[in-house]
Parts: sequence; C-alpha cells; structure tokens
Amino acid sequence: MRPLIEKAAEILKNDANTSKPPRIIIEAPTAYGKSTAAPLMARILIESGWCHSFIHSLPLRAIVEDVYLCLMINAFSSSEALRNYCRKSGTVLREVKESLSAVNIGIKDIAYQMGEHLLSNQESDELVEVKDVLKKEPLFDARYVITTLDSLAYNAFRVPVTEIFSYRKHYAIPRTRIFVSATYFDEAHMIYEEKEDEESNLFTTFNELLRMLVAAQTPIIVASATLSENSERHLLETLQEAKIVKLDKTDKSDGHLTLVHDKEFEENVTSIQWFSSLLREDNLKEKVKELIDTGMTVFIARDTIREAIKTFKELKESLELNDDEIVLLHSLMTREDRSRALESIRDEKTRILVATSIVEAGVDISFNALITDASRASSVIQRTGRVCRKIERCKENKAHVFILENKHLDSRIKGLLENAENQQKQICWRLPYDTDSYLGYGPLLRETGIPEINTKLKRSLETLASPLLISSRSIGEIVRNHGYGLVRTFLAEVVVADPELLNGAGRRVNLNKDSFVTSLNKLRLLASRGCIDGLYVALGTREKATLRKISPIEELYRQREEISLDKYFHNLQKTLADPETKYNFVGTVFLLKTNCYEKNLGVKEDVLRI
Repeated sequence: MRPLIEKAAEILKNDANTSKPPRIIIEAPTAYGKSTAAPLMARILIESGWCHSFIHSLPLRAIVEDVYLCLMINAFSSSEALRNYCRKSGTVLREVKESLSAVNIGIKDIAYQMGEHLLSNQESDELVEVKDVLKKEPLFDARYVITTLDSLAYNAFRVPVTEIFSYRKHYAIPRTRIFVSATYFDEAHMIYEEKEDEESNLFTTFNELLRMLVAAQTPIIVASATLSENSERHLLETLQEAKIVKLDKTDKSDGHLTLVHDKEFEENVTSIQWFSSLLREDNLKEKVKELIDTGMTVFIARDTIREAIKTFKELKESLELNDDEIVLLHSLMTREDRSRALESIRDEKTRILVATSIVEAGVDISFNALITDASRASSVIQRTGRVCRKIERCKENKAHVFILENKHLDSRIKGLLENAENQQKQICWRLPYDTDSYLGYGPLLRETGIPEINTKLKRSLETLASPLLISSRSIGEIVRNHGYGLVRTFLAEVVVADPELLNGAGRRVNLNKDSFVTSLNKLRLLASRGCIDGLYVALGTREKATLRKISPIEELYRQREEISLDKYFHNLQKTLADPETKYNFVGTVFLLKTNCYEKNLGVKEDVLRI
C-alpha cells in the first residue's frame, strides 16, 4: 500500500473512533491509486459503524465503467476474458476483494448507476457471460454503489433518476440509502475545472450536495489529483473540520493538513527521463513522424473535436499506418466506433492516438510521448498522466511532452516551461513539488480559480432539500424551470441512420452500437447544419429498435433554431399516452443523417466548422 493511502486510512480510522463524522480530502498525482483505495476506506467506515453502505461517486460514465467493471467485478470474477479486457494489477484486485470481503460485501452486493448499460455493445461469448453478474441499481439498492455524480445528485435532491420525467416522484427510498452511506467523491478536480470563474451548474450542485451531507452527519471523502489552492479552501470551508492528506517532499502534520513523502513513488517517476518543450503547430506532423520512426507511441490531445478530426486526417494521409495503428477518439462517435478504437488501444496495436479530453480520465492507456493543446493547466496535468503510465514498459525510460504553441496556450504553462529552461531543468509531470533534478507542476495550480455559484439553481436545490415533504408537482416544476438539467445541460441520444430506409420498411437499428449521447448545444449545432432529421421514438429493445418519427426537427425549435425542451417533452408525453407505445417504449432519439457521419471518424469535420 502506498504511504499516502496508508496515512489517509490511518487518519480516517482514528477519526472514525470519535463522535464526529470523518471527513477527509486525499490529494495524489495521477496513477497513484486513489480509486483503488476506496474499498479500504469503505471497510474502515463500515467496521467503525459510521455507515451501512458506501457510495463511490465519479464525474464521468467512462470512469464508472472502469471502476465498477475493471476494479470491483474483476476483483471477484474468475473470468479470464475480463482480466484481459481490463488488464489490472493482480495485487490491486486482491486488495479490493480482501477489503470488501472483510465487511461481507461480495459481487452481488456491488452495483453501478449511470445513463448507460455496461457491455451493451460487447458480443464476445466470454464477456457476454460477465454481463450476467452486472447489477445496475438506479435507486442505490446495494451495499457498494459506483455511480455518476449526476445520478447521485438527482437521487439526493428528490428527483429519482428513474422518475425524472414521471408525474410521481418516489424519492424517499434512494434518498434514505444515501443518508445511511458514506460517500467517496472521486476525481473531484473535474468538478472545479468545468468553468473556471464562471457560473457552473455542476459546481453549484456539488456544493449543495456537500452541504446536505454535512448537515446529515454522513462520512465524506474527497479524492483528487489536481486541486488548486482555491479548491482546497472551498472544500475546507464547506466540509467543516475536514483533514487534507497530500503528497509532498517531506513528512509533516500540522492541524488539518498532513503532508506525506512517498520516496519510492518519487524515485520511480523521476527515474523516467522527462523532456518537455513547446512545439509549433506547423511542425506537428514532422514531430509525430520522427517519434514513431524511433518506435515510440504518441498521444495527441486536442481541445476541440474538429481539431482532433483534422489532425487525425492529416496524419492518416501522410503516414502509412493501418486503421489499428492510428486511432481517433472523441464524443461525437457512435458507441461501436468508440468501442473499436478502445479495443485497438487495449490490444496495444495503436501507435498514434488522436483524442479530445474524453481520455483524460477513465481510460487506462500509456504512451511514450504526448503532444497537447494547453488551454487549461489541469487538463495538461491529467493528459501527462497517460505518458509512461506503465513505467516498466516506457521505451528507453523516456517521456516526451510537447506543448503546442498556438492560440490555446495558457500563459501559466508557458511560464513554467520558461522557468524550467532558465533553471536548466525539466518538469516531472507526476510530482506537484520540485526535486533536485526536476520542477513539479504545483505552481500551475496556485492561481487557478473555481467556478461561481448559480444562485438561481442554489435556491431551487435548497427548496428541494429542506422541507420534510415536497409534492411531486413542485419537484417537476423546479426541474422544468431549469431545462431538465440540474447538474449539467440536457443530454440527448443521437442515432446515425438513413431516414429514407426507415420509411415503411420497419428497419431496425441497434442503439447500443449506432448511437451516441451529446449535449443540447452540440445537438443545436448539428441541427443548424441540416444534419438532424427529427425526433424519433424507439420501440422494442435497444439491440433491435424500431424507430418511428414523432416530430420534424423544425417543430421543436423555439427561436433562432434553439431546441425547446418543453416542446420535446410535450411530444414525448403525447407519444406515451398510447398504451401500445408506452409498453414497447425504449427511449427517444434524434436521427443524424448518414451523410453527416463518417465511419471511424464520427461527425464530419465540415459539419463542426463554426
């Protein structure tokens, strides 16, 4: 067990023996083992009697899949196919199983909750068998639940995720389960990064959720890699008497702050020869060719989907690589195309990955070199966590980080690079502090701001949280007033299909393969380009769904081609009034015309041009 995790567990155990609910903040670099430490924390809190169950909250669906499937289920399963699919350390899996088994939590007691079904697009016989043990619990009916922050917040604020659009809200059951659990907020930095110095629904909801759990006297653990000083200050003020445990160059304990020096970790990450420099955008192709010619693998991170597609196409044309050797990954790709890309990466066939922030967390990948946009310091730190992640397999023990010198470049990152050059040192992107040989990334976090509270949403959340009882009608009105998105913007499912082939033919589509989920803003952009045919209702099953058009896209416009959610839900309720439709209902989808989509590339680059 790493020293920082060991110290955090020791502090948690000591605090659990007092009369006050334990609250602790764990800060450690990427790939340190914060997520794998959650079962140990659960064991301590359950054994001490502070909770009956444990909720592990994560900001992204991709991380939920990794933690639930590849960590928890993998620890208890004997499936060799799952071992190969996830490739987790056997030691880590044994520790997870040992911690949970000690408090009588087995594979049947562990569940997940998010807006998708895991392994829904997997067809291999071996992994299909694993599907039988997977357990999705929207109402948190399990001893150990891995959930998205969105689902946790909706359930906590009396909007059960299964009844967001229903007239009746049976909120007491999931809410009670939250109040008898300890909560582990993992990857918390992603909440603070969303909109620095701007109003953020995600941050506002997180803030109110913490206040609610503090008032309910529940144990709270927050784990993060890159918390700024402002983020730390906010957590200390909100959690009240919380303790911080973080990595540093010395061991020190002073009141609420405990610093831990992990000598072995420091020696491991500084044994890598780090090289960081600026790279001009017009030299990108030449640099990539130079790197792969020496046998290195390269991760290219772009801040926008359009730039990712453009970079991928240019490299594909100039380099003689097959489809597995150069891979593109972003959020406007169908589930099938994303799954194929991830499979190539897992099978270690990929030499070049071009991606957006979709791989900053939740995807366990390791490359020799990184070329990245640098508009946000925290994103760069996360992306460098994908360089030489597996130190023992890092080619020639060298890690190369190239910061693109373009309009996105953050002055703080440029300043750190210049400071390193002036001191004739390199930057170790795994350490927050300086060593004799390297500069750390710590200075990048000192001046980083935090999002602002959305006061209108804050008042609504207080209304949902405070009274002993609240009517389903009042809950529905509040949700509607906030555009059906208390945590983030409304998300819509989009399926790629030819509307002409659907007419009268009863052609079925596989929503688990041919669709993706996107935000209302991106949906609006696709609609303005003439790519969205309309709103459809999906009937049958997700694997074999029959689509029936219920509204042309134009009828959903409010003004200036903005999609009206009120009109959307009016159409949905009208459709569900038909009993035959109601009992065959799978969901609603927006149909993306096939001429706007390209296999393995996603939505076409021209469509995304602003």
